[in-house]
Amino acid sequence: MTLKIAQKILLEKFQREPFHNFYLLNDAQPNTCKYGGTCSDKTLSYLEATKTAGLDAHLHSARIGGKEIHRLVRLEIDNQRYFADIGNGWPSIHLFPANTPIEYECYGMAYRTQIEDGVITVYHRKNGVEKQQMEIDIAEKSDVKIRQSIVNRFSSNITYPFSNQLRFSMIVEQRFLFIRDTRLEMYSSDGYEEVPNVTKSDIKAVIMKYFNYDISPLESFIFNKK
Repeated sequence: MTLKIAQKILLEKFQREPFHNFYLLNDAQPNTCKYGGTCSDKTLSYLEATKTAGLDAHLHSARIGGKEIHRLVRLEIDNQRYFADIGNGWPSIHLFPANTPIEYECYGMAYRTQIEDGVITVYHRKNGVEKQQMEIDIAEKSDVKIRQSIVNRFSSNITYPFSNQLRFSMIVEQRFLFIRDTRLEMYSSDGYEEVPNVTKSDIKAVIMKYFNYDISPLESFIFNKK
């Protein structure tokens, strides 16, 4: 039952709180996680929700491209360790077990893990192409150090894969939608579609039309880019 609660919260966060980099593009520290954000913001939101639900949850981190720049949540459930990747922009809707490799499909894409020498390697396949997404050290890590890294994330000269281009993604009904720079990508079990030429001036209307999400609270971060 506890595992089901953790999974339920994970899916709901993908449906209700968008991944976006508006804060990062504007070097702005948000004072709430309820409007989503990048991995740090979404991870803190999931961590709070799971703790409120009574789960044994902790901050964790992972390597992308060999660099320790990604945030996760580590959960201890029924004497087993799991990892929730709520914040990389793609729909990691299932927890990653520390002791058993998994494979699953969702929204026309697929995930699988390999476990070796205390490391979980996560692979993601979309449009027929599979890429390594991240590496997760199974051993627990310091909450304090990760929280400090989150505080310093915009002032540590880290270059993220999405540092210079707009990102916005959510699960919307039976599809996964992702704005990447000027293109809206739409993934589902029925196939892939895209909408080109998304501009900053029409971003609010596009997000409302396709995501049914009002970004009014985030507008100052979109239109006042430094």
